[in-house]
Amino acid sequence: MALRVRYFFNETLQGLRRNGLVAFAAISTAFIALFLVGGALLVSREVSLLIDFTTRDVEVSVFLQKGISPTQQAQIGDLLAHMPEVASVHYESQQEAYQRFIKIFQNQEALVQNITPDALPASFRVKLKDPQQFSVVAQRLVGQPGIDKIVDQRQILKRLFAVIRVFRIGVLAVAVVMLVSAAALIGNTVRLAVFNRRKEIGIMRLVGATNWHIRLPFLIEGVIEGLLGASAAVLGLFIMKVAFIDSLRGKVGFLPLVGTPDVMFAVQWVIPLGAAVAAVASLFAMRRFLEV
Repeated sequence: MALRVRYFFNETLQGLRRNGLVAFAAISTAFIALFLVGGALLVSREVSLLIDFTTRDVEVSVFLQKGISPTQQAQIGDLLAHMPEVASVHYESQQEAYQRFIKIFQNQEALVQNITPDALPASFRVKLKDPQQFSVVAQRLVGQPGIDKIVDQRQILKRLFAVIRVFRIGVLAVAVVMLVSAAALIGNTVRLAVFNRRKEIGIMRLVGATNWHIRLPFLIEGVIEGLLGASAAVLGLFIMKVAFIDSLRGKVGFLPLVGTPDVMFAVQWVIPLGAAVAAVASLFAMRRFLEV
């Protein structure tokens, strides 16, 4: 058993050494493809984090008219409190709205100085059990006296999420193209290895070597190329996290950013995918170019 393992190991090393330049090209392409796949997975995770973060605290703001009567205000509050879609209701007075305004724009003194509490409307801040039910809540408020307008914060971010999703699909599409290229290069490397050793293969067949005994070194060679590309991609993902993502944490603290668990989730896909693509490419190349 030990001799057989050593044989396969030596044959694989010789194959990589003989086709070093092509093998390097295959590994490099696999690295780029799998790095893009990992990046696409991280982008997908970041989109999910953004959506969860924004919809978790989403509010429907029911802005009230300045001349609203206490009876109308109580009526609207009671109506909101009894809606099954509503998780909680908070009445924000003009003074509370002004304090929140000062907190948000504390770095813009000119703007703060030109705004008074009277300029900001009172409102009901409504949190929904399911943010998708905004239209249902808004419909029930239509026609209620004392309401100026109803604003859903989710609508502001809708286009942003649409752009991010398109970006995620684009990265995945490029990754798929690169994976196909990597598979073609790995398959071509195996094909060259088979061609260079065609005389040895003929002798092995004459002495009774089984098909898989001949095929296995080439399969291992292809899988090693895929795994080397995957390992480089994993290293690249961690470097990207440390160099770019971690450096943003203190600067954009209001946004959730992917972390080590998310990178590890991507790694769980990148490494098996690299081995699988390489194995399929190698088997296809041997099936087509190695008639044993």
